[in-house]
Amino acid sequence: MTTCGSTATRQKAARQPRVKQVRFMKLQYLGDSRDAFKWDFLHWICTRSSPCFDELAFVPMLTPDIPGLNEGHTPHDWFECQDFIRPFLISLKDEPRSLERISMLGAIEPNVAPFRVSVCGNSKYIGIDNQRAEYWVDFKPEKFENAVVFFDPDNGFETKTQRGEKWIRHSELKYLLTRLPETSVAVIYQHRPRRRWAELFADLKIRLNYVHTAVTAYEGNLAFVVMAGNASSGIRICDVIKSYTKEHNVVRHTVLRHDHI
Repeated sequence: MTTCGSTATRQKAARQPRVKQVRFMKLQYLGDSRDAFKWDFLHWICTRSSPCFDELAFVPMLTPDIPGLNEGHTPHDWFECQDFIRPFLISLKDEPRSLERISMLGAIEPNVAPFRVSVCGNSKYIGIDNQRAEYWVDFKPEKFENAVVFFDPDNGFETKTQRGEKWIRHSELKYLLTRLPETSVAVIYQHRPRRRWAELFADLKIRLNYVHTAVTAYEGNLAFVVMAGNASSGIRICDVIKSYTKEHNVVRHTVLRHDHI
């Protein structure tokens, strides 16, 4: 029987950045400390779930790089990820930078069955208005069976006043999730705005009324919201996120929605 992966050792507390926290899904930020949390977490979800997920579908929602902007760009060793993630993070910084290297994530852990990684849209920018609608035309959620589909907007979920290219819209997610197979789950990148996590999570608990289960894993400035459309997938993500926070003591989790918890 193929195993999904052994339990990692307890992680040490991460040193917190002392810079203003700004983070965008741009090629110039590949391989930083937020990427360490991101790819470590996603790899864990894919390989430590029971059963394992067969595929990670990455939807980058790219926005253009800003020349000369380094604010918020922090070294990857500021987050205590699993050791085998480090060489992967270093490779992402190689020039010319490319999202295609992310496809290597599924086969980097020794003695663990690999999973597929698909980069959807590649270097295509999310844009606004008609350009934004065109971004989703070629994305087919129904083809991702037993998969983790990761949406990576610049800042996270839209708010009442923020509906530009840096946020993912609830209307978009609701439509896309109705087409996602029941064996699959969605993950959303969420940057902490200028408010407490508790306040943001309270809002999301209300607004995410179109999903069965929503659980967030978070540290000081970054969170990932994992969503499932049914009870069995909901229990699956609750269990694996609990195991991740148990082994990464700088990361906490909060259940936003779940009928059975």
